[in-house]
Amino acid sequence: MQRTQKIKRNTRRNSLVEKATLLRRQSVRKGKFKSLIPKHKCNSRPNPKSAITTRLSPRLPKLKLPKVSKWLKLKLPKPLTLDEHKLLLTGTGVLVVGLLTLGALQLNGTISPAEELQFDLPEGSGTISGEMLAFASPESEARGSGDITLGERPIVTSVNTNSYVVQRGDTLSEIAAENNLDVGTLISFNKIDDVRRLIAGSEITIPDIDGVPYTVQRGDSLEKISARYEVSLENLLDANDLQTAQIQPGQKLFIPGAAISEYEYKKAMGTLFIYPAAGRLTSGFGYRSDPFTGVRRMHYGVDLANRTGTSVNATMAGRVVAVGNQARGYGNYVVIKHNHGYQSLYGHLSTIEVRQNQYISQGQRLGLMGNSGRSTGSHLHFSLYKNNVPVNPLGGYLYK
Repeated sequence: MQRTQKIKRNTRRNSLVEKATLLRRQSVRKGKFKSLIPKHKCNSRPNPKSAITTRLSPRLPKLKLPKVSKWLKLKLPKPLTLDEHKLLLTGTGVLVVGLLTLGALQLNGTISPAEELQFDLPEGSGTISGEMLAFASPESEARGSGDITLGERPIVTSVNTNSYVVQRGDTLSEIAAENNLDVGTLISFNKIDDVRRLIAGSEITIPDIDGVPYTVQRGDSLEKISARYEVSLENLLDANDLQTAQIQPGQKLFIPGAAISEYEYKKAMGTLFIYPAAGRLTSGFGYRSDPFTGVRRMHYGVDLANRTGTSVNATMAGRVVAVGNQARGYGNYVVIKHNHGYQSLYGHLSTIEVRQNQYISQGQRLGLMGNSGRSTGSHLHFSLYKNNVPVNPLGGYLYK
């Protein structure tokens, strides 16, 4: 029963397919799908399957596209030939060589920047030509690099000074900072030996630029002074308002931009240690063989040998904190306490001329050189301590 129904169903479907095929063939014969058949003749034999598919496709409306070639004409560059490549490389090489030659001539001075910038500009382009030539003018040196070298400009035309009364709590460093000056300038201008003795109510002179005053000595000339302080002659003339280079001994000058020596600076600031005595250095700071036993031992100071009775002076201002005698050591000795945690010791003296708690100035005599204590000859043993730790006096402390 089921098999019979299935056969009937298939037979009906086959008859429907045959009927539809027949209708399509009749429609094609009548010309209903004639517009879908291509009008051009094809040399190759058309594929039956593709022809059927074309006839059965739905009819599409015709779209009118604008002709792009009328308003957009793009032409792709054609590839260069071998000869064109050679010509391009040759032209590039000639251009590079020409630029290098032009630069070399300009460096040698053969061509000046002004000649190089002479272009033919159209009329009415004065602004453009002015901008171009501005790069070749001295006024626009900062706008670009060039071959124009300007002379050194004078620092000042003359030096102006002002007076200032020191107030309570003032320090020389603060006064210098407020006036944009170096401390050394104020030290030299006011001949200050010790900044710690600058008291309130004292009057100092403040220049408007850095520099040092100088008194002309016999045999001096502006050229020698200029070379010594590394200051141009023009600046010396301008700073002192001089019309000629003629100077006289005793004449007061101001040397702009110069600085005082390290010796003068440290002395005024209270950080300078001077040699305590004249003499020959016989033993330095460090390990050495003991002169009595020959055993290698540390020597915490320096020995300066000279005749007995040679003056021994304070290396720096301070207060005497110890005076004594060590028969098997330093013999007659003096210890002075200085600022900034420093102490100095003077040993093997023949006589002592200061007492304990006495204040002593830098360079003041405190005794005479001798041979007291454990010594092999007349000399001075000098030691320097920083916060109770011995330091090498010749390691940047002592100045002659």
